[in-house]
Amino acid sequence: MQTRRTQQSRRESTIGKLVEAAIECLMECGYHGTSVQLICNRAGVSQGALFRHFATKNELMLPVGRKVVDDIFDAALTLASQQPPGMAEEERIVGLMRALVMSPRHIVLLELLMAARTTPDLRDIFLGSASTYFRDRFVALMASLFPRYAISTGFFATLLTMMTTMHGMALYRTLAEHPEGDRMREQWLQAALRTELERIREEGADTRNPVYQLPF
Repeated sequence: MQTRRTQQSRRESTIGKLVEAAIECLMECGYHGTSVQLICNRAGVSQGALFRHFATKNELMLPVGRKVVDDIFDAALTLASQQPPGMAEEERIVGLMRALVMSPRHIVLLELLMAARTTPDLRDIFLGSASTYFRDRFVALMASLFPRYAISTGFFATLLTMMTTMHGMALYRTLAEHPEGDRMREQWLQAALRTELERIREEGADTRNPVYQLPF
């Protein structure tokens, strides 16, 4: 029994090292610059150790993507606890969205999504269960922080559409800073969100379509 626990502990430790090393390599070198050898060197393990747990480099990318998403949302939750209670709801929401895409690790998601476009096995991974993982965490976060809107399909449709804009802004930001453009877009997002929140409060939540039937 003790041996089994020790083996499990070693397995988890090795996988943890590989995942963290892969994240660091993706941040520094991009997807195509991140080789198995580079990951293993950073993790301090052999290539054999990697292939004992993952059949391919791309198979490792599934736990990498999930770890990045978890880290990003943990940071956003910390920010949410620090926001002034009197802050306008639309400002709070846009601030949380900004925190999600401004996280240094968000670039790893962009790298993997762009690579998935031309890498079939990676595409299969990110079009499977992994494709909804970020969305599910986002929906859960916003529902917990803004419960009075949590049963409104329109609320989440608006937020997910706005998050798409935030992702695009983050992609442009990897090439050059656009502070004035970012501020302008965030002001527009806040104004659009304010209108939607007012509509939901006046008309009530639309509960006819569960949020998880949204095509996102």
